[in-house]
Amino acid sequence: MKKGLFGKLMTVLFLSTFFLYGFSHLGVFAYETFFVKSLNLSKHAAVASINLGGANKEEAMKILDEKVEEWKLNQNLLLDFNGESAKIDPSLFQFHLEESIEKLVDDESTSLIVTMDENAFDAFLSNQFPNYRGEDINLPSLIEYLLSLAGSLHKEESVKIYDYAASNESPQVIFEAVSNELEVTPTIKSFIDNYPSIPIAPNSQFSFSDFLETEGFVVESQADLSPVASLLYQITLHSNFSIIERNISKLLPDYVTLGFEAKFNPMNNQDFVITNPNSTGYELKLAIQENRIKAQLQGIPFPNSYNVRLSEKETFPPRVIKQFSPFVEKGSVDIQQEGKDGVLIRVYKQKMSSSGEILSEELINEDFYGPQHKIAVYPLQELQETPSGTFDNVPTGTNGEEATNEESDDGEKNETSSMDDEDNESSSTGKESEGTADQDSSSPSDDQVKPKKKERK
Repeated sequence: MKKGLFGKLMTVLFLSTFFLYGFSHLGVFAYETFFVKSLNLSKHAAVASINLGGANKEEAMKILDEKVEEWKLNQNLLLDFNGESAKIDPSLFQFHLEESIEKLVDDESTSLIVTMDENAFDAFLSNQFPNYRGEDINLPSLIEYLLSLAGSLHKEESVKIYDYAASNESPQVIFEAVSNELEVTPTIKSFIDNYPSIPIAPNSQFSFSDFLETEGFVVESQADLSPVASLLYQITLHSNFSIIERNISKLLPDYVTLGFEAKFNPMNNQDFVITNPNSTGYELKLAIQENRIKAQLQGIPFPNSYNVRLSEKETFPPRVIKQFSPFVEKGSVDIQQEGKDGVLIRVYKQKMSSSGEILSEELINEDFYGPQHKIAVYPLQELQETPSGTFDNVPTGTNGEEATNEESDDGEKNETSSMDDEDNESSSTGKESEGTADQDSSSPSDDQVKPKKKERK
């Protein structure tokens, strides 16, 4: 009797356990088989910017698989090591399509989930680059960046391996620049007192104007910070940073050496913007030394050093603007403004090896500062005594060019006054991809190089 009851009880327990276990597992199987596969994604669903709106799971998997295979055939991700390049093997990437689609449950837009075996990647680098040593490179950081490129199916990129050098070196002074003597204005003093160290974050863009806005440094004369921007520009030329935006004045300021000016005036939309392509951050240290500003770039040394070459300087003599006034005595001349030569300088950036060999050289800028014309005021009687059309022209300099009385009264007089307007600066914008800066006045006009006689401006 007791044995029969025990058997019945065990049977009930077994059937109940089987029912609960089977329901939980078979239910999930049935859900995935009959419901999930037929479930359509939202109309805004996208993986790696690939639109999957309205597709079910099977259709989405097929679309992603086709896009991934297309990417593997067409991708051109290059790894650069000491001037040598190698295209990365796409088989190193493992794409997890199903998991990527499942992420769409929480987010309508996501990137592909991609993984890479670190040992396999290390072996690939060793085979491609004989001088490669894994202990010198921060492989996890490099792999993380490559996975982000693959996760978005990015096709074109050149990645410098030494940008991911292991940060076991202590930061040091990479380059130091000092301004010419200048007036240390209250704006400059206040800025350097408050920000003796400016961080330049890794793999990011740095805007001088945005930095001031973020820090809340608000003054009326932000243009006074041009000497600081110029030092930052000079330091950038001695690094692997890229120049995005840089401007120059119409006349070269006394506080900076020719070729190293960076005009800064946010009120006129003149900013200084650079990009730090490295995986490590850097610090710009500032200090005032008597009547000069000293700036240092500190951080992990670059794989290569950089040098600046100034070359092919050209000068352009000023013209003489002759004016007349009844307040000038006969026989005398009032020189209101002495002339000053214009100048054109070309700035080259050299990439150097550890042994001092020049690996490459590129033209960064052509800085042009127009001549400052000489203004001479003569007695009005000379104009009245000279027959119309026969007045002797006034030589303008060594090139023998001349400015007539008629020209000086309208066209050239206006030109001179416009030169005194500091708001009329030349500007240049850098190219991120090439690290160059194209100036609005990067080369002199024909009139500035070879003025025409008796031609109105």
